[in-house]
Parts: sequence; structure tokens; C-alpha cells
Amino acid sequence: MTMGGSGIVTTVDDYMRFARMLLNEGELEGQRILHPATIGLMSTDMLDPRISMENRMWLPGKGIGGFGFNFFVRTAPPASPDENRGTVGEFFWAGLLSMLFWVDPGQNMTVIFATQKIPFGNALHHDFRAPVLGVDYSGIPSE
Repeated sequence: MTMGGSGIVTTVDDYMRFARMLLNEGELEGQRILHPATIGLMSTDMLDPRISMENRMWLPGKGIGGFGFNFFVRTAPPASPDENRGTVGEFFWAGLLSMLFWVDPGQNMTVIFATQKIPFGNALHHDFRAPVLGVDYSGIPSE
């Protein structure tokens, strides 16, 4: 089985195009790549609601959420300043070498943070998200 944290070979530009396609519900530059319902499955917490929050904390400090098909999905605003800032409904993944990408439909935003840092930099992600979203950001999607 291929390790999940070490498999992508691409450019930052292509990764951003992929993220923009996800933000646009499966469409990129007028071309339908994935059906919107597929994006819905990928970006909706599919974990059984009986799984407690304690048993969902595979990504400490990343936020409260679960997993869709492919991504971590945020289901609640940040509970404390120690938790990464983020919007309810965002979905993201972080790679083994501290690479981070996230899609935030509530903010109409995609972010690619390309780095090659070992050990994994959770504090780096926390510090990167702060200026992107703002120091006082509550985690509630914009209207």
C-alpha cells in the first residue's frame, strides 16, 4: 500500500488548478471535471456520528471535524486560539512534508502552502493560517 503522505508529483500551479476545480464544484475554466455531487461527497463528513470527538482527533490542533472521501472536513469553528483558524465547511489535507492545501467555499478561497519540512509543521500551519484569515477570525463563513 502506498503511504498517503508521499505520493503526489506535480507543480504548485497544477495543484492550485486542482483546488480551484474543487472550489468550483467540479468545474474548471468552463470544463466539467467532476459532478457537483461528487464534490459534495468528498467535502462532507462521512464518519458515523457515533464516533466521539476524542476518537476523531487524528489531526491534533487542525480543528473539529471528520472526513469526507479524500479530505478532512471542518464541522465546527475553532474552539480555542490554539486550534488552527478555519471556516466551517472547509476541507483540506496536509502532506507528510508539511505541505498544506485547503478549499474554503465559505470564503471563496483556495490556498496552497508548498513546503518541504520535516518534522511535520503543525505550528507552521497554525502560524500561516493566522494572517490569511485574520487574527480575529471566528470561523463562521462569510455571507
